[in-house]
Amino acid sequence: MDVRDVALKAQYYALSHGILVQERLMTEAESNSQPKPSFPPFTLFPSPFPSCELTFLKSIQPQISELYDNVSRDHNFLKNALRSVAETDEFTRRLVDILETVDREGVSKETSFGLLRSDYMLESRPEAWNTVTKMKQTEVNTIAASTACLSERVSRLHRYTVSLRDGIRDDRYAKELPTPSNGKGLAEALAVAWKQYGSSSAVIVMLVGNSENNVFDMYHLDTELWLNHGIKMVRVAFDDTIVGGSKEAKLREDKALIIDGHDVAVTYFRTAYSPEHYPSGKYWDVRLLFERSRSIQCPSVALHLTGTKRVQQELGRLGVLEMFLSGDGAEQIRATFLNMYALDQTLEGDDAAAKGIAEPLNYVLKPQREGGGMGVVSVSVFELWCCTLFYLLGSNVYFDDVREKLIELQDSNERSSYSMQERIFPLITTNYFICPGNLDELKPIEVVNEMGIFGAFVRTRGEVILNSVPGHYMRCKKADMGEGSMLLGYAACGSPWLH
Repeated sequence: MDVRDVALKAQYYALSHGILVQERLMTEAESNSQPKPSFPPFTLFPSPFPSCELTFLKSIQPQISELYDNVSRDHNFLKNALRSVAETDEFTRRLVDILETVDREGVSKETSFGLLRSDYMLESRPEAWNTVTKMKQTEVNTIAASTACLSERVSRLHRYTVSLRDGIRDDRYAKELPTPSNGKGLAEALAVAWKQYGSSSAVIVMLVGNSENNVFDMYHLDTELWLNHGIKMVRVAFDDTIVGGSKEAKLREDKALIIDGHDVAVTYFRTAYSPEHYPSGKYWDVRLLFERSRSIQCPSVALHLTGTKRVQQELGRLGVLEMFLSGDGAEQIRATFLNMYALDQTLEGDDAAAKGIAEPLNYVLKPQREGGGMGVVSVSVFELWCCTLFYLLGSNVYFDDVREKLIELQDSNERSSYSMQERIFPLITTNYFICPGNLDELKPIEVVNEMGIFGAFVRTRGEVILNSVPGHYMRCKKADMGEGSMLLGYAACGSPWLH
């Protein structure tokens, strides 16, 4: 079948099989009263990916989840690691302040719960490979790891498009195109955490932004949780939980968290990961209230902080990872690490900055926030979804901009708010991007792919009761664009073709 005909059928498949986003940013009230679905950008076909590498990444994810849980319970390590960053980055400082406050008050949670996603790229240069893997870790997302439910549907879509292209039944591709059970796995983890709270009438609250376009991914999870576990999930805008908000969060005397009249067993964050989500002190006050409550946080402030680039950098130091995880797991995880450098105003930081200035194409500057945060702008659904995929407005610094930024911050303490990471030179493949209104411009383009592995972890009273790997997903971007250019619409959902 002609590729244009495949693309047209793929669009109708997406719209009829739940691969959906709102066509624009909508408030929670607008979304509830009159949703306007479109489809997110996706690749027309899957991207080639080594089967052995996906197997390897999934095999180490339980150890990564355990590692980050262990780090989150060592508050002194977190505070020391983030001390210099907190001096110049207010967002990190406010999170650390909350951690210090609950430590002083003696707040202790029986249950820790994390839904993580570890992201990797396939290094193309043989000289950068090691005997364990060709994959390099870009980051570990510890808050609002999204797109799980949409991505599993894109995997099914790709079975369909490949079968159309090749003219044979899609069940012939079960081995090459595995469909992850992301939604089922995440819902199971939420159910396990909910059960630890001990109240059958309690609910799970999904905290969301006041304006969202990725609501269908969220509702797929809501549906999975209700149909398979009978547990009610309530979507609440973060804005509404502050003092004076329409659903103001409050604590009972027994420290139960009450939102909109519901006893909240689990507070599941799909927002609150970036400075613009906290426009006033009231938002920080309610984040502290959540930490003080008995409600199980996903994530806790401590686990949230483990996702900073500085903690990622510290774990890369010789012997630090091994403080929190021993055995073969530590060695295998370390094999995926890239070199990372602190940019404090110290001799070590000056040496690192000099490397970046001399060889800007070999490094990336990253702020401490996961993905660097989101801004609210007027953009198309294609551009908007790309930003949702990568959280990239005002994010990482690439290419010659690395040199310019380091020179600009040479004598500024703000430099310590960044970490410098060795750049990956990923494998380039060819694909088509499908997005609303672009069929007339359909043409093959070079893309690079990032593989994400989901991990779910629940520990109660010192006992690990769940450590699972719900699934995987792939996201793609144009090969010739820096990550900050996702705003221009150069990212899409993908899936792996295993070989």
